[in-house]
Amino acid sequence: MPNQETVTFAIALGRPMGAAFGRPFRRHSPVEHCSHVQCWEPEPLILGHSTLGARSSKTDEGPLVAQLRPEPIHAMRKYRSQSVPADRWANIEPFVLDAVALVAPACAYLAERLMVAVTPYVDWVVHVNGMQKVANVFHPVLIRRYVSRDDLHLKDKTRRDYRSFLLRISEVVLPHEGPIEFAPLNGQSVTAPYTDLELNLLESWARGQSTALRRRGAGAVLTLGAGAGLDPWEMQHLRRSDVRVDRHGILVDVLGGTPRLVPLLERWEQLLIDSLAGVPDNAWILGGANKKTTYNFVTPFINHTDFGNEPKPVPTRMRATWVTTHLAGGTHAAELMAAGGLSKPKHLVTSLRHIPTMNVSEHRRRILAEAREVR
Repeated sequence: MPNQETVTFAIALGRPMGAAFGRPFRRHSPVEHCSHVQCWEPEPLILGHSTLGARSSKTDEGPLVAQLRPEPIHAMRKYRSQSVPADRWANIEPFVLDAVALVAPACAYLAERLMVAVTPYVDWVVHVNGMQKVANVFHPVLIRRYVSRDDLHLKDKTRRDYRSFLLRISEVVLPHEGPIEFAPLNGQSVTAPYTDLELNLLESWARGQSTALRRRGAGAVLTLGAGAGLDPWEMQHLRRSDVRVDRHGILVDVLGGTPRLVPLLERWEQLLIDSLAGVPDNAWILGGANKKTTYNFVTPFINHTDFGNEPKPVPTRMRATWVTTHLAGGTHAAELMAAGGLSKPKHLVTSLRHIPTMNVSEHRRRILAEAREVR
């Protein structure tokens, strides 16, 4: 990018972490030839006092992307936008690569996915709006303008994902910019829990799939999400042997994300048992024997299932339903946080608004007091 303004950055003491990006799947070591971000870097990237996207005379790369291992660099460099002309891409490429390298090690997404989100945004800011200075490119006001454009033909969830990616970069590049208000990108919150009627319809969705493989997958996604509060990453890293069934109920041994044991809600026990019938102990609960676990395939699986008039199956809403079910049932806050892999009591307090009978200061105080007992 021409005429870039040098911006002074604080040295990063660790990888930037954002709640919108989920929890990394822990690995003992990087996986060879994998471009998934969790396999990228054993050490944090150091930003230092460089200009984001400044070209190196030796490598013609920005200072951040040059720190990555060969696999992610290759995955990012092979990306070619279908909508950005070649001359414009050549102008912004080092800047985009550095921006993705800056945020990616904290994200649960492939390098290619981040490139798809960041490239058209930077092109829009630089070549359509004519804003060349680094300090302006990731300003949250510009991000708000971009994701709310009428001519941006993206689904609501995709807009939310892109907004999260871009805001995470903004938090690191412009740490002193205050938060701004964002209007909802659709009419229904993705964190709103399902009603009892909606859960009944979703169970019909799971049991009514046209193939045994889809019934197994849909049943597992619904029960593990609404019955155990697992997110997609945790679901897809479960084997049959990680689900323990005995006369006391079902325990799910979560290994991906935050390792923990989660008791399945009684309502979902039979559906999970039916969904796992005949599955060998060493088999993945979701996906076949040759599946790759370096990307989120739960959402694509859901999108390819058979639909009727039931509500959209959304893993975040399933997890929210699990949390509110336990809150309404009086589960001790510390136990709920441990079972959900939660680190802050506010994650529970914010769910109270979805339970009208509990949205009072008394319950907030109780949750905070119970959470402090284990500290």
